[in-house]
Amino acid sequence: MTQSSVSLGLPWKLPYYRPLNGFHPLVESFIKNNPSSKIHVVNRALNPDDSIAASTVFRLSEQTRSLNPEQALNYVNHLNIFDQLCIEAQSEQFEMLFQHTAPMYCGAKPWIFHFESLPSIFMPFIRTGKTSGITLRDKDYFKKIKAEFASDQCLAIFTHIAESRAIFERVFDTPRITDKLHYIPLGIDIIAPEKALDKFQSPKALRILFTNSLHQDPTSFYIRGGHHLLKAFRLIRRDHPQVELTILSSVPQDIEKWFTADDLVGVTWIQDRVDDLTLENLYLTHHIFALPTAGLHSFSILRALASGCIPLISDAPGYEEYAHNLPDSILRIHGVREQVYHDHAEGWLQDNYLPFIEAPSAHYITQIHQQILQNSNFDLLRVMAMRNLLHCKMSLAPTASHNAFNKMLETLS
Repeated sequence: MTQSSVSLGLPWKLPYYRPLNGFHPLVESFIKNNPSSKIHVVNRALNPDDSIAASTVFRLSEQTRSLNPEQALNYVNHLNIFDQLCIEAQSEQFEMLFQHTAPMYCGAKPWIFHFESLPSIFMPFIRTGKTSGITLRDKDYFKKIKAEFASDQCLAIFTHIAESRAIFERVFDTPRITDKLHYIPLGIDIIAPEKALDKFQSPKALRILFTNSLHQDPTSFYIRGGHHLLKAFRLIRRDHPQVELTILSSVPQDIEKWFTADDLVGVTWIQDRVDDLTLENLYLTHHIFALPTAGLHSFSILRALASGCIPLISDAPGYEEYAHNLPDSILRIHGVREQVYHDHAEGWLQDNYLPFIEAPSAHYITQIHQQILQNSNFDLLRVMAMRNLLHCKMSLAPTASHNAFNKMLETLS
């Protein structure tokens, strides 16, 4: 099978993929504007004959055979048998299925799989941020997923985070699976420098942007450090009264538990989900992109870099992928890795978001405040933005990512 002949089926717009972040721009980046990619977006339509339904249900029963009844029911409910039938009914339109985040499929097509971090692979059995005390290798769902990765049906597994690749290899520790494992960096097109840097010309006020996850779950406001940022913002206003903060997020119901009206002075809160053009304009009109989060959000930081918006990030696992090359033009806070993550004897990082999200922390608030105050000079920020744009152009171009992705496909047979 040559790479040019491969067509990929994308199930990402089906309802069962919504908890897996659906048609996310991160995974889309591997195929978007990639001239070698041929895709079929699976839609929610089918007219399957009885053999398709019967064979799909049979494979589902085989997959759940090793699970206990509670796990099996959980898996079946999340898999959504109607969506699985839609995939099978359209399977003649593609040669292999492109899955991401968690391998949730009970059909007959071969598939490739992308992941960012290890815990998400085991959805819906465990949840990122709630993995303390779990020993994976003695779990039925671990054995199930390991068998699926080792099967002939799984053709390739890849990630854009070098640390995640090493963790995956240690945890599964099977040559047959390791042979399928690839590292493929992300890529992104930069905004034209004159457009990206225009915000630094005679600015009226320092502008900070905070965005929630794509699914806009209010809980993610805390997971992404929004509560720490809001407390720090009030301190920043004492030194820079004109500073502005834009928050793109649904509002948590318990926001009044931690914040008063005085905390929200200077804050513009956008509660509705925006289109991509509006989001791009937000990056282009803000100077700092605040991402002091408990977990990794790769594409958010890439988009900030490519838009001339200086990222402020945490030391959560995975950010070194980008920060080590830009130590002087990415702002950082520390302590998240130590608070949230713990090494497990199986070779992976357990995570517990609760201490991070349960209340605003003076430790993080002080760091955010200091980082922004120390980097509030617009000439300095402009130089940092120029450095980030150049790095994206030289080291994070989509062409390199596409070439690596296409090369992986060329190895499949």
